[in-house]
Amino acid sequence: MNWKATLRSLPRRTWFRVLVGVLAFLLLAVLVCNLIVLFSASPLRATREELASDGTSFDCILVPGARVHPDGRLYPVLQDRMDTGLSLLRDGYADFLLLSGDSEDPDAYDEVGAMAVYAEAAGAAETQILQDPLGLSTYESLWRAKYVYHAESVLIVTQSLFLPRALYLADRLGLRCNGVATELKVYGVRNYLREPVARVKAVWDGIFLPDPT
Repeated sequence: MNWKATLRSLPRRTWFRVLVGVLAFLLLAVLVCNLIVLFSASPLRATREELASDGTSFDCILVPGARVHPDGRLYPVLQDRMDTGLSLLRDGYADFLLLSGDSEDPDAYDEVGAMAVYAEAAGAAETQILQDPLGLSTYESLWRAKYVYHAESVLIVTQSLFLPRALYLADRLGLRCNGVATELKVYGVRNYLREPVARVKAVWDGIFLPDPT
């Protein structure tokens, strides 16, 4: 049987049904993965007041990187994370800030270096700053926090849209974790479209726990 000819002979209605079925499956997969991430992360979110009442401390405060200007200035999203992380550091929730981002080629682009400069200008001591230049994704930042920087507990600081995914991954990696959402709540449309798909990959990573490439 010539299967190519058979496929070509299928009526358009059949192809339409197949296409609808595939799209429905993909949408269901995205929905299920998002629900897994959101429900898993919900108990791990905390306000500053809740952390203060528990007296909880952590090995480090993890600040994931984001875009920086060519001259090293932070975009508002990253500045918001840094301000919140520095405030938590001053309040004694950890002894170190772990600044994790894309500084694989610092001569071309250096997120972590810009973050460190900002932290020191805000009063953090050099000994309070750990720099992870290979945190190229949320998963890699958390994996490296555990296996490279030997953290057993992390307080994650990021925007509320991204926090559930980070908390889900930290929990799957076996880290004791809480997360504090930063104040900035304005996101571009691209982030709202990207994040549900990123949560699908997070579930995959959370199941298989791959080593970073």
